[in-house]
Amino acid sequence: MVLLSQRAVVDIWDQPPQITYRNQVGKLSSHTFDFLITLEDRKKIAIAVKPGVLAERNGFDREFALIKTQIAKQFADDALLVTDGSFSAAEVRNAELLHMFRQAEDVEADVAIQQILRGMNCETSLGQVVAATGLQGRAFRAGFKAIFDGLVLTDLSLPVTEASVLSNSEVP
Repeated sequence: MVLLSQRAVVDIWDQPPQITYRNQVGKLSSHTFDFLITLEDRKKIAIAVKPGVLAERNGFDREFALIKTQIAKQFADDALLVTDGSFSAAEVRNAELLHMFRQAEDVEADVAIQQILRGMNCETSLGQVVAATGLQGRAFRAGFKAIFDGLVLTDLSLPVTEASVLSNSEVP
């Protein structure tokens, strides 16, 4: 869900074909990445997901370093090892809410939020924007999505709430 919340991610391939590499003793081995993502700039990143404790205890972090150096450029431009410590609780919470809010379309709320955000000329809270629409929870969901669509900026290292301060995404 965190990957899906990233605007730069345009495609996610779950369980792409396995790759082969030479392990620490030089023996031919194979690995299947959990995801292969494509970014807006067409770069591809192979992602392995492992519990952090197991990655360390089983030495997968060292094995992954070998795998990463041997990935064919036509498969991926880079590789990342993602563990339970890779994302903050706020990033996970925001991604879960975004996923839930994207399930139901609400054109009226989306349009109302977009109109207010386009006219915004100073920092304001998400709660103030929501109140200006009169649409309550519907507007909160639309405002939340607008943040992740890049219409406004806020500190995403924190949970997005009505107290979140929004600013224009345009660079002066």
